[in-house]
Amino acid sequence: MELLPLLDQLFPEGHQVSVTDWLVSGEAVLGGAPVAVLGTTNHVFIGIREAVTLSGKLLETVAQHPKRPIIMLVDNNGQRMALDEELLVLPEYIAHLLRAQQFARLQGHPLIAIVYGNSIAGGFIAFGMGADRIVSLPGAETSVMKLEAISRVTKMPLEKLQALAEKVSVFAPGCKNFFKMGGLHDIWTEDFSGQLQRLLQSTDTRDIRAALGRERGGREAASAVIDDVLHA
Repeated sequence: MELLPLLDQLFPEGHQVSVTDWLVSGEAVLGGAPVAVLGTTNHVFIGIREAVTLSGKLLETVAQHPKRPIIMLVDNNGQRMALDEELLVLPEYIAHLLRAQQFARLQGHPLIAIVYGNSIAGGFIAFGMGADRIVSLPGAETSVMKLEAISRVTKMPLEKLQALAEKVSVFAPGCKNFFKMGGLHDIWTEDFSGQLQRLLQSTDTRDIRAALGRERGGREAASAVIDDVLHA
């Protein structure tokens, strides 16, 4: 989904959101109250620069706007695959970005991720998957790894992988499969502003993704394993 029309649909009461290269940031009004808006665009790859910038924006919101909801707009093509990024230990920067999100959560900021473009692998883990609630919109795409890439790594024929993907949601890309596994709390097709307001009004921020995966039949063992570990 295109970003600028999305902003108007999400925030019909008005917004002051700037888009610079890949970074989306600013604030908006939702249900008469201010919210922070932070996101990515142009199918950016999440590298060190992006992780540091997003972390800084999150911490800035915590410092300047206590407990203000943070709406995370997600569109990325995964983590940046480059030698210099790996030598500088990109996973540590991704961990820093996740810690910034957790810090914001502990300071009382609701975190809502809206996947409107791509959300792939380490990029989705870094920015999106760690929110309190995650939803997707028409045209969005989620994937841990493209089947073509899995085929190259495993040496398994693409046709065989495509057949497996029809049966095993954990293995398959796409928002419908992520929803079935509980990785997406909901898939929105209309009334984006109203649904976002209702989501923010909920006080239940528990991580229910494993339970959703069990209920939807896409990840049936995870919830039981978690319970066994917690009660061991």
